[in-house]
Amino acid sequence: MRTRRGFMEGLGAAWLAASADAIAAAAAHAHASMATAAGPPPEFETLSAAQARDIEAITSCIVPSGDDGPGAREAGVVFFIDRALGSFFASQRDTITSALAALPQRFADLDEPAQIAALSAMEGQPLFESLRLLTILGMFASPSYGGNRGALGWQLIGFEDVHAFQPPFGYYDRDYPGFEPAGKPS
Repeated sequence: MRTRRGFMEGLGAAWLAASADAIAAAAAHAHASMATAAGPPPEFETLSAAQARDIEAITSCIVPSGDDGPGAREAGVVFFIDRALGSFFASQRDTITSALAALPQRFADLDEPAQIAALSAMEGQPLFESLRLLTILGMFASPSYGGNRGALGWQLIGFEDVHAFQPPFGYYDRDYPGFEPAGKPS
């Protein structure tokens, strides 16, 4: 007699067998990404050097470096954006690169006060909104996606990547014997 557990185990094994190539490719990509995190920065896949320089300058204004910690430049956010524009954000690539080209002057060539003034003028426009979103994603996403180099973004917010997370306790288990809310002495 076939059990539900046996069926699920067989289904899981079938899925693993069918997905083995994709899993191996993802593991190889993650391994390569982690290897480059300690070494020299990867090469740009989507952006030109000038576009990358301008985007890095913009992201460095959005999340600047300071006494309180590193910013977007140190976290390699521009490499996350480069990868995003070649994958899940590809539909916005032409909009972003056209808007960069339409700027009256290369953003990276401006001094800091002029950069802040230019960003203030761009606020609410598609270029700024897209780059702000991508900067935040690049700061705090997994380093395997190209940004958050050395987990600098995670360090800023105190996140520890322990690879095992416990679900939050809620109303459904508050009466469980032995439950102690976080921060309450036992």
